[in-house]
Amino acid sequence: MIVRKSLLISSLFIFAAVFTGIDSANADETSKKQSLRFDYKALQELAHNYVEQRVSAPDNGRVEVVANNLDPRMTPKVCPQQPKVDLANNATLDSYTTIEIECTAAAHWRTYVPVRIYHYKNVVTAASPMSPGQMISESDLVYSEVDLNRVRSNVFTDITALVGARIKKRISAGQAISASDTCLVCEGQSVTIVAQDKTLRITAAGRALADGLKGESVVVENARSNKSVQAVVTGLNEVTVNL
Repeated sequence: MIVRKSLLISSLFIFAAVFTGIDSANADETSKKQSLRFDYKALQELAHNYVEQRVSAPDNGRVEVVANNLDPRMTPKVCPQQPKVDLANNATLDSYTTIEIECTAAAHWRTYVPVRIYHYKNVVTAASPMSPGQMISESDLVYSEVDLNRVRSNVFTDITALVGARIKKRISAGQAISASDTCLVCEGQSVTIVAQDKTLRITAAGRALADGLKGESVVVENARSNKSVQAVVTGLNEVTVNL
């Protein structure tokens, strides 16, 4: 009777030990399954989505976000929860940025993903090469989509604003035309100064002291009095002063 009882107790201990071992193994396996794995593509996608949700397209334009390729040979990273995604220190949402992805759990890791941001918009560009001094006609211009990050100064979205202006420097075909490339009234050139009110219109010869396009304010010098006045560009080599 004592022997049988001992055998029964021993069997219960063995069963409990085996069951506990299986249960522990299952728990480890469940834990592994619950951990999130992030290969290089998943990390790029996290960075891409973070930036795409925070950048704005230019008016009547579009934005394109490209996360730079990570090494496909990298070992996938494991985290029991969604990692933290944020801008890296000193990074901004400009043309280039860097995204920091961090697992804040016990299995801590951190990685960085470079991201390129393109801002595209249709602007006025040269239909063919243009030379300094050339007067712009409508046929010289076309609309083209350009990356605004590659344009250093103000560009035009209306062809009519440039018709009649002069080119100041050589322009390549397809190049966006900026305000600094052109002038309707050009510095140092002779201009006609028109002084007018509702009933009177007087003209005088003058010299432009600055470049200007239609509607812009420039300083001109009266050739007879040598006095400088502020005037508005109203045409090719013409400025107007309202009396």
